[in-house]
Amino acid sequence: MSTHRNSSKELERKLHVHVDDNENEIVKLCSDMVKIPSENPPGDMNGISSFIRSWLEDRGFTVELFEPEKGRISLVTATGDGQGPTLLLNGHMDVVPAGDPKQWEYPPFSGEVKEGKILGRGATDMKGGLSSVIAAFVAVSEVAEELSGKILLVAVPDEETGGLYGSSWLLENNKVAGDACLIGENSGIRESWIGEKGCCWLHLETRGTPAHGSLPMLGENAIEKLTRALPLIRKVEQERIRIPDDTLESIQASKNFYTEFISSRGISDKSKLKKVASALDHNTVNFGVIKGGTKINIVPESCSVEVDIRIPPGTTPENVRNHVVKLLEGAGLVDVKCDFIQKSNSNYTSSTEKIYTILKQNVKVVVGADLKPLYVTGATDGRYFRLKGIPTINYGPGELSLAHAYNEYVRVEDILKATKVIASTAVDFLQS
Repeated sequence: MSTHRNSSKELERKLHVHVDDNENEIVKLCSDMVKIPSENPPGDMNGISSFIRSWLEDRGFTVELFEPEKGRISLVTATGDGQGPTLLLNGHMDVVPAGDPKQWEYPPFSGEVKEGKILGRGATDMKGGLSSVIAAFVAVSEVAEELSGKILLVAVPDEETGGLYGSSWLLENNKVAGDACLIGENSGIRESWIGEKGCCWLHLETRGTPAHGSLPMLGENAIEKLTRALPLIRKVEQERIRIPDDTLESIQASKNFYTEFISSRGISDKSKLKKVASALDHNTVNFGVIKGGTKINIVPESCSVEVDIRIPPGTTPENVRNHVVKLLEGAGLVDVKCDFIQKSNSNYTSSTEKIYTILKQNVKVVVGADLKPLYVTGATDGRYFRLKGIPTINYGPGELSLAHAYNEYVRVEDILKATKVIASTAVDFLQS
C-alpha cells in the first residue's frame, strides 16, 4: 500500500512538471481557440473542430468525428488500454454570440494574452476549461506509462443550445460511455458543480375572437386572457418542496456561495439576496417570450408565452406542469393550452462519489483550498450523463460573472492549476 501511494505521488509530480513545462503550449491552445468564432447560434463548429482535431492528430491521437446535424460536430479520442474503469473528460466548443462589438473593450475574438488573462468571447465559457481537459488528457497520455483503464476526451458542439446534437446524441447512440465524467465547465478552481436544477419549459397559448379594434366588446381578447394566467403561474414559486437529504449540504453551500457572489457584484438589497438563496430550493419562473395579435386595430385571436421554470430536487417537470394546469382551471381558464417545450429532472452527483472525493483531494494539493460542492441554478450537459447513471461533476477555470458577459476573459494561472487538478484526478480515478 505504501509503495503504491508513493508511486502515485511520483506520477502526480511528473504530471505537474509536464504542465509547467508545456505552459506556453497550453496558453497558446486556449488563445488560438478563442480566436476562432464558434458562436451558437448559428452553431457551425467546422472551424473550431477542425483546429482541435488537427491539434490532437499532430500529437499522435486518432480522433473520431460525429456529425448528426450539419455543422454540429463532436470529437472523441481515447488513451489507455480499457482494462479497467473509463473516465470521460468533456467540454463544449460552442460559445454564446458576442453581441454588440461596441460594448467590448477589445475585439470579441481577440485571444490576446494580457496581464495574465486570455481575452475574448468563450474564454471563460468554456475554452479555458476545454483547454484544461485537453491538456490534462495529453499530459496523462504522455506521462503515465500504464493506465489501469481508459480516458475518453469528448468535445461537443451545442451545449449552449441544449446539447441535443452533442452530449445527448453521443450517449443515446452509444458512442460514449464511462464510469464517471468530469466536465471542464467554469465552476472556478475552488468549487465544483455537482448538481443542477431541472428545466420545465412550458408553452401556453390562449385563443380569442377577432373583432374591429373600435368595437372590442364584440370580440374576445386573447392577450387579456393570457395576462390573467401569468400571475397564476408565478404562484408555483411559493410551493414548498421537500429537498432530498443527500443534497442538503450542497444546497446550503450553494446558497452561501450565491449570496456572497451576488453581494460582491454590488447588490446589497437584502430582499433580493434572500430571493437568490431561495432559488436553490424553490421553483423559479421567467416569462421569456410572449407573442400576440396581428395589428393594433384588431382584437387579437391568439397569444402565447414561453415560460422557463427551473425546478429543485424533490419535484419533477410533470408535477410542475400539473400544478400550473390546476391553477389555470381553478381560475376558469380551462381553455388555455399548456405544453412542454423541454423538460429535465433536477440531477446531482453525491459528494461521497469517488470522482468527487478524488477531485477534492487534488484541489487541496494543487490549489490549497477546500473544494465546495455546489448546486447550480442553470443547466449543463452534466444532466445527460447523470440521467444515464454516470456520476458527473463540473470543474474548470473561469468565473461565473464572466460567462456570457462583455469583456470576458480567463486567468492563465487558473487554466494551469485546473489542468494539474484534472490530470491528477484522472490518474487517481483509474488507479483506484
